[in-house]
Order: sequence, then structure tokens, then C-alpha cells
Amino acid sequence: MKNSLVVIGKNLYINRPFMEYLERELEHLGFTEQILKIPETSSDIVTTVQELIAKGGNIVIATNKKSFAPISKLLATMTDDTLVLKENILIPSKSEIYDDNSFLLRYENSSVNVVMAEPGRNVPIFLIGEGEREAVVHIFNMDEEGAYALLDPIAKSYEIEFTSATLTPGWIEVECGSKRYGNLENFLKSVKQLMEDRVIESTNIFAYLIHRLSKAGKSVTFAESCTGGRIAARLTSEAGSSAIFRGSLVTYSNALKAGWLGVEKEVLENYGAVSKECVEQMLTGAREIASADYAVAVSGIAGPGGGTPQKPVGTVIIGAQSETHTIVEALHFEGDRNYIQDQSMLYAYKLLFQVASEDLF
Repeated sequence: MKNSLVVIGKNLYINRPFMEYLERELEHLGFTEQILKIPETSSDIVTTVQELIAKGGNIVIATNKKSFAPISKLLATMTDDTLVLKENILIPSKSEIYDDNSFLLRYENSSVNVVMAEPGRNVPIFLIGEGEREAVVHIFNMDEEGAYALLDPIAKSYEIEFTSATLTPGWIEVECGSKRYGNLENFLKSVKQLMEDRVIESTNIFAYLIHRLSKAGKSVTFAESCTGGRIAARLTSEAGSSAIFRGSLVTYSNALKAGWLGVEKEVLENYGAVSKECVEQMLTGAREIASADYAVAVSGIAGPGGGTPQKPVGTVIIGAQSETHTIVEALHFEGDRNYIQDQSMLYAYKLLFQVASEDLF
């Protein structure tokens, strides 16, 4: 199906950085193959829009503030429609979906998405798309039952299907999809408004983490014991991780916990390596050595042996630290050695998202 982008307003398309931003936002939808640029005073606007609609396909019309209302009126006239006030803007009443400064109108074989674009501001949400679209959201610090109770009525309202899975306690991944693109967008918007600093939309949460910390100019380091480098390996499997990752220490032995990270001998003797006291000192030592903004540390018993009645296999102490905040928690995971290590790795990232919430949400 043919995709076309029409930019109406000379102040938009002569602004090269803004045009590049607009094209990036539409690139994944395939609208950069045909781009038409028309001054808002041109007499060709009506003919161009009519011809594109007659050919069928998906059309995005990005207008400046001055042209938005005339284009809305033009489309209403072409489709024998009237204008109504929605979201403080006048749009054709037959618009299938709408958002702030954006509406989608389907007519014959065409889908037309009109957005009001202003240089220096975020481009409005594009409501156009083909076929089924899916999204992934991550919900933190909530159990699956509680998340379902909040999501289900919203999903029914927007005709969304979703499936959730608990990756590790307090971290739920939700896959959601709809054959109606706009309903999914409104569903996501409602979820974000409802859960605020608990939800992140991302198909790759680790790439998201790198992007956000890099943008904030922040760095991270790890101190690992029972996870054996899994936390660092997961981050460095993503391109661009060097922008935020200072390095990691895998301190399996007590000697290295003391020698490299500065864990006090008395702490190891009195509380043991698998203790909150030890992990807190691992955090401080790692962050100081790496001069990092954030640190994550893990010490535990992954099995199959090594457990005691007081600290059975699956006991893992995990912590995260910033300059002003330290979180250390004792967990018990079940499963084989690899599964315990994987759950520990994910929980470590969950705590990193928690301690770095100002930069990540």
C-alpha cells in the first residue's frame, strides 16, 4: 500500500533539523519514500490532497498551526462531513480516532492522518498504521494480579488483547496487541497515565536502559558473585553499552570481596558473604572503584550445593545504590542453578530501575 507524507507549511520544511526529526518519527512506518512539500498559501493543496486520496493508501498530512483548521475543513468537505470540537481542536466528525493535535480519517481506500506540527515541540502521536500492531510494556513494583486488575478494564475499553508474565518479583512484562492501531495507542496512553512511574513501553528494555542513562550522562557498575558475570553480559550484549558501563567485578571468593571491594573482614566473619551487610559494602566499593553513578551487587547460593538450613539454595542478596539511595533485599528463588542465576540477574536490573527511577521513568 502506498504511503505518502505531505508537509504543509514552509516554516516546517525549511527547518532542516525539524524535518529530519519528523522523518525519523515516520521512518518505521514507511512514509519517507514519498514526501511532498507545499507552502500553506499554495493553490495546489486541494488538488494534491484529492489526488492522493483518489489513489488510495496511507497519507500523513503534517501541517503548521495556521493550516491545521483549513485542512480539517477541506477533508470534511471532501467526505460530506461536518467539523466537531474534540480535544480543543476542530476535526471531521467521522474521524475514527483522535489525540492531541492528531486525527485519523478513513475514506474509501485511503487512511488520512492529519497532525499539527510545531518546530521546537514534540510531534503529535501518529495514529496511522497497517494491520496488527503490538507493544510491550514493563510494569515495576506490582504483582501480576494487581496489574491485571488495572489493565483488564482499560484493555476491554480499547479492545486490546494482552498477556502478562512475571519475569522476577516486582517486574511484569506485558505483550499487548490490536488490529486497530489507534486503540492500542490510546490504551498505552491510559496505562501510562494510570501507572505513571511504574510503567515503561519498550520492546528491548536493556536498549532502553542504555539510551536513557546515556542521555542523562549517567554510568553504572556491577559487583557479582553467584551470578558470575551474567548481569554485565546482559548489558554488554546491547550495542552502545560502553556509553554507560564502567566495568564489573566478579568476586566469587571472600578474599576478593575484601581485597577488591573493601568488604570488611568482620562483616564476612560475623554475617557471611551472603548477607545484606556484605552486599551493601560490595555496592559502596564497586561504585567508588568505578566512579559510577549507580552500582548493583549480588551475592547468593545458586546451587545445587552450598546451602544451609539458615541459608538454603536459592538465597540471594541483591542491592542497588546511587549517591543518595541504597536498596538491599534478601530473596529466595527456586529452580536449577541457571534459573536462579537468571532470576537474580533480572531482579538486580529491577532494583537498578528502582534506584535510578528519576533517570529511567
